[in-house]
Amino acid sequence: MTNGQPPQGGQPPPEGYPQGGQPQHPQQGPQYPQEGQPPPGGGYPQHPQQQSGYGQYPQGPNAYQSGPSGPRANFGQRLGAYILDIIIVTVPILIIFGLFGGFDEIGEDSSQIRSFGSGDDFLFSLFGLVVTMAYFTLLEGGQTGQTVGKKVLSIRVVGQDTGAPIGYGRALGRNAVRSLPSYLPFVGWFWGLLDGLWMLWDRENQTLHDKAAKTLVVPVAAYPIQRQGDVGQQQSYGQPPGTPPPSQLPPGGYNPNP
Repeated sequence: MTNGQPPQGGQPPPEGYPQGGQPQHPQQGPQYPQEGQPPPGGGYPQHPQQQSGYGQYPQGPNAYQSGPSGPRANFGQRLGAYILDIIIVTVPILIIFGLFGGFDEIGEDSSQIRSFGSGDDFLFSLFGLVVTMAYFTLLEGGQTGQTVGKKVLSIRVVGQDTGAPIGYGRALGRNAVRSLPSYLPFVGWFWGLLDGLWMLWDRENQTLHDKAAKTLVVPVAAYPIQRQGDVGQQQSYGQPPGTPPPSQLPPGGYNPNP
């Protein structure tokens, strides 16, 4: 069969063959993309991209980066907040110390604090440690990640890997690394000094207890506090562009109420 001529035997070409001898295929319906393939005509609708910013996930430093990977609280802010917190914690401890007879009345020959026995000294030190640990753990592990001093200086504690509150367990471990070695004889003062000064040469401005707990101290302006009522209110892209409202039928759609 050539040039539209019928084949030998005088039979006409089958129905659907044109004069040129090429078969005609019936009109196909709408083609749906296979799994993993974009539809024809430009692919899927593009959703708006979420703008990046601090307070989501802290960026890790790269090999060519000399400074921190995001805004960090500086040494002056952290020192000022810590001094204020120590004052807040120490005042009630000293009041309780005085109520239990920790201070002698000033005499003619002595103005020294009355010496407690070894058992009293231990109990008082233990009491001070418990109060200090509870103060920092409960406040830094809360939703804001702020002690009173940090709130005044507008800084907060967040997780290095999430930029979110660290929780009470992590806050307890963070403060244990900072406080417990300070009670060791001979090396306690050295540990406290090294821990506090470490951030001066650390690329992420972290102290040693920050590194142990994988935490950062950051400005609130860069890492805003998310209140309890804001949880779950994430940015939504909505429906893709071109999607008709629910009250309208799509073009060519089925109308159940003609």
